[in-house]
Amino acid sequence: KISASCDCGALALHMNAPPIAQLVCHCNHCKDFSGLPYTEGAFFHPDNCRIEGESVSQVVTGGTGFEKAHHSCASCQTPMYVTVAALNGATAVAADHLSPFTFEPLAHIWTDEKADNVMIPSTMAQTPDGPSKEIVDIMVASFWAKK
Repeated sequence: KISASCDCGALALHMNAPPIAQLVCHCNHCKDFSGLPYTEGAFFHPDNCRIEGESVSQVVTGGTGFEKAHHSCASCQTPMYVTVAALNGATAVAADHLSPFTFEPLAHIWTDEKADNVMIPSTMAQTPDGPSKEIVDIMVASFWAKK
């Protein structure tokens, strides 16, 4: 089991299965949400997540044209997770709040919006926009599969 908690402990997520994908996102939406030059996110199937506490959300239209909602703790404003309509409500949790957890990204995405001072290892897969077709195929199949 993996859990995540905000800085004050008022908002928590509990996952009962491993993430389907782990990505480093450099898009402007994620940078605005997190206040960081990039976001490390672990994508969980929504059926495998239990959320406790209250969040406030900001809804934006993602690169796919579908909405995604950025959720922060209602009390301390810690950015915690994003729900992604294009992936059947997938829950992308900020990896730095997950425990126990080792972040192992598949790729860096939206690198055309990358901050100038961020260096990506040359051995890491990266795309100028969304995930590669191979990663998209895995995510779509996983998030849209019937249980």
